[in-house]
Amino acid sequence: MSEEEADRYRIEAEECRRLAERAIKELDKEAWLRLATDWMKLAEGASLRDERKE
Repeated sequence: MSEEEADRYRIEAEECRRLAERAIKELDKEAWLRLATDWMKLAEGASLRDERKE
């Protein structure tokens, strides 16, 4: 389950990066990139939880 969660979080992070690329305002771009970073942290945490279960 955790690896599936991690994959979903990575997809969300990628979507945030795509939205950042299309952002007109620099403030919006920065916000999307912060969200992408947060999603990647969640993905890393989910992967770690999955590894500990093995």
